[in-house]
Amino acid sequence: MSPEETKAPYAVLWSDLDSETVTEGLERQVVHGDRQTMVRYVYQPGSVFPDHRHVEEQITVVLSGRIRFTVGKERFECGPGSCAVIPGGMPHSAEVIGDQVVETLNAYSPRRDSQPTLSANSGSLQPAAGSGP
Repeated sequence: MSPEETKAPYAVLWSDLDSETVTEGLERQVVHGDRQTMVRYVYQPGSVFPDHRHVEEQITVVLSGRIRFTVGKERFECGPGSCAVIPGGMPHSAEVIGDQVVETLNAYSPRRDSQPTLSANSGSLQPAAGSGP
């Protein structure tokens, strides 16, 4: 049997997971698999995710609210039901548009085992070990 076949599957409820503050107005919860990481972010109106980068590819699904991404030199807005695909290593940031709470699910591959690298003048970001944005 391969190592993947010997691991037991499991299920979790987001409501059972601890939440941590990433920056003011931004909370996250993290689930790790063997080869990928899933992060649920909840952004309060007016909150901003500072410019940063990480080696993992990121796919973000917007569940509620509207959010503006800046990825490299590109800017685009996403709302409920839309996805943003962010290549690994590319600088990016996000900001809430409007006065609604934004909820996203973010898949990272490969598994998130390192911290993001903040771009110059992006502010302070203090993610927990192994679960950065």
